[in-house]
Amino acid sequence: MNGLIKKYLPYVIIIFAVFVLIPLLFIEGSALEKYSPVAFYFILLTTSVVTSAVYCAKHGIDFLFTLICPIAFMFTMIYSGGFRITNLILLFVYLVAGIFGQFLGDLAFGDERRKKEKQERAEQEKLMLRAKRRDENERRRMSHDSERRTPAERRERQAAPPKEEASSRKPSVDDDDFDYDKYMADIDRMLEEDPRYKID
Repeated sequence: MNGLIKKYLPYVIIIFAVFVLIPLLFIEGSALEKYSPVAFYFILLTTSVVTSAVYCAKHGIDFLFTLICPIAFMFTMIYSGGFRITNLILLFVYLVAGIFGQFLGDLAFGDERRKKEKQERAEQEKLMLRAKRRDENERRRMSHDSERRTPAERRERQAAPPKEEASSRKPSVDDDDFDYDKYMADIDRMLEEDPRYKID
């Protein structure tokens, strides 16, 4: 939920600023009252299309985003005639404009975004494959060290006192001294420091 708010917040600020403040310049009794169609049919409509297209170019199609402009316009309706038929039509027009902007943004920038996302997934898979190979090599080394002991060494190790065994024992498959916590912490740190894997 926090990630969604973080993605929406810059666009919400712009949309509400335009939808709530711009019509104030064209309210009844103002010097620009006769130009109010410019605000409602051009400025607000363009804002709805452009913000949706820019959002889609960066984050992909998200129809929930298209509800922001109609919600912002509902606040504008308070001082621009209320819920009259003209405003209700405009409410629907801004919703359709937002949907159109989503498809426009996907059409114009979708291929580039998908290519980038595919490259990031490939980098993540490569990193995980490298980690898996390292684990496999470590297990193979442990297994090889265990098999290399002679039967006499195994009997001697089994017969040794616990204190001597603790000081002279060699790694085995069951006695893995590999620090997995440190290894996973290193991978997490690499992912956090790499800007390609930061979550917007």
